[in-house]
Amino acid sequence: MGRRPLILWSFAASAANLALLSLLGHREALAFALIILQGVIGAPAFSLDRVLVADVVAAEQREPGFATVRVATNLGALVGPPLGALLVYLGGWDAFLLGIAALGVAGAILTAVLIHETQPARNAERRGSLRGVLRDRPFGLLLLSSLLAFTDYCGFETVLPVIAVSVYGLGPSTWGLLVVISPALVVLGQLRLTRATARIPAGPRLAGATLLMGLPFLLLLASTSVAAIAAVIGAFILGEMVWMPTSQAVAAELAPPETRGTYFGALAAMTGPAWTLAPFVAFELKAHAGARSVWLFFAAIAVAAALAGAAAVSAARQRRR
Repeated sequence: MGRRPLILWSFAASAANLALLSLLGHREALAFALIILQGVIGAPAFSLDRVLVADVVAAEQREPGFATVRVATNLGALVGPPLGALLVYLGGWDAFLLGIAALGVAGAILTAVLIHETQPARNAERRGSLRGVLRDRPFGLLLLSSLLAFTDYCGFETVLPVIAVSVYGLGPSTWGLLVVISPALVVLGQLRLTRATARIPAGPRLAGATLLMGLPFLLLLASTSVAAIAAVIGAFILGEMVWMPTSQAVAAELAPPETRGTYFGALAAMTGPAWTLAPFVAFELKAHAGARSVWLFFAAIAVAAALAGAAAVSAARQRRR
């Protein structure tokens, strides 16, 4: 089908789904079904933007390309919450949902106007199937590394704020101020950091980035002050800023051009198990062994992610030879 039709219809279907949610949201079971459906119909727009970078950007410029897309994403993270709050304040939750639907319509229009049509793959090989992707050993190792790294990402995004507020006594409004560190650092420093780390080989860079996403949690074993939490967030974001474009560039190198959509779809799918399992495992640990065990868990996950990422790059290098 090519890239543009899938992205366009993903935006349009998302807009229609959210408009429907504003009408039927009072029916709880149906509302949850629509929210789950949104994850499915929104997936093409979420994953194919990265495939487009791999399609249109030369191999040596892909990491800056992926980094630039991250800057745009984090600009949305900066603007989105206050915009959503304004819509809720002015018109309630219906205005909020219809406002997101309007953004979906805008995304569809911009896709139709700005994205050039790409030719569908006419002779897609069998390796384009999910089974073929999973049989690709270097890419399988990259998927494992991404799953583990996303697990640590959920530690920052979901687990840390809950424990900081419920266990360490941090005010919710204080966390709201601390979490701004994330998009602000990405917007201000992503491209500079990508350029600064470009000379480091991909394997050590990927491993070091994932370690930086998990090991700083160990600081919370020594101190749970606001300054310590802010330091953990800052170190984590620096690691994530290196990890994301590096892993995507490695994925683009491993994926055959005619099956990039499947490869990047599999990479994007790693977020689902991470978002599901990380909070479940972490809060079970918190309940049975205390909050300190949670940070040991995420540090161990970071070490495993680093080993898998380094192995993926090494296997890719051997295959090239």
